[in-house]
Amino acid sequence: MATGKHRGGDVLDADHHPQITFVGRSAGAVTQTTGQVIGDLTIRGVTRPVTLDVTWNKSGPYPFGNGYVIGVSARTLLRRSEFGMTYAVDNGWVEDEVEVMIELEAIRQ
Repeated sequence: MATGKHRGGDVLDADHHPQITFVGRSAGAVTQTTGQVIGDLTIRGVTRPVTLDVTWNKSGPYPFGNGYVIGVSARTLLRRSEFGMTYAVDNGWVEDEVEVMIELEAIRQ
């Protein structure tokens, strides 16, 4: 099976590390609608501490059926090289720092 560069050993190495995991360690409010979640992010078998800046967007009755819904956004900046992803960093073809953006909607039923 052919793998592209993004899945191959130069970047994500998905054949050897098929999962990216985040384990939350602590969380706290900053304001009434923002907070931080601190945890350990593992990519390519490398684990680093990460702080997610979280924003509560909205919550209320789910408009398309039963349940209650909440919307949350989370952001962080990562350096690819800290997780062993150095492809094209040295020559400047690909930025080392990337923004991770998570949009989450959860429904309680």
